[in-house]
Amino acid sequence: MIKEDFSHFEKEPQFDSSVFIAESADVMGHVLIEKDVSIWFQCVIRGDINYISIGEGSNIQDGTVLHVADEFPCVIGKNVVVGHQATVHACEIGDNCLIGMKSTILNGAKIGSGSIIGSGAVVPMNAIIPANSLVLGIPGKVKRQVSMKEVEYTKHLANKYVRLKELYLNKN
Repeated sequence: MIKEDFSHFEKEPQFDSSVFIAESADVMGHVLIEKDVSIWFQCVIRGDINYISIGEGSNIQDGTVLHVADEFPCVIGKNVVVGHQATVHACEIGDNCLIGMKSTILNGAKIGSGSIIGSGAVVPMNAIIPANSLVLGIPGKVKRQVSMKEVEYTKHLANKYVRLKELYLNKN
């Protein structure tokens, strides 16, 4: 497989040795990745016209797309779980959130810490989701506050992926 050269971007991704980035993932441009982050297979993380920030202990699962807009960066907090094939576009996600598989978060949206965006939900442009909210549907609407059991499950998933990426980093 020939990897495309993205060295023409003004800024390059910044991360340390605690970060796992799968070989098939494309991470380019102005991307700031904190420690213990994992970026899984077939992800596209494109900080070409604005920046992307991924907080400590977060995981970006297989097939996810993170992108930006001229007026909005993409900011992901700490210990965030972004499920398979999600699209996270030019928005802000608070700490300890779970973004469900195949969900979409659009430009300017702000997801409060501790929230869960259900699988397949679409959070509209400029939506403000309060902390600890469960969002479901198209368009995504707050259905209720998350339970303590759900909060603990999100923490469990984030920690699980921190441990899992260690298996990939230490395969030799």
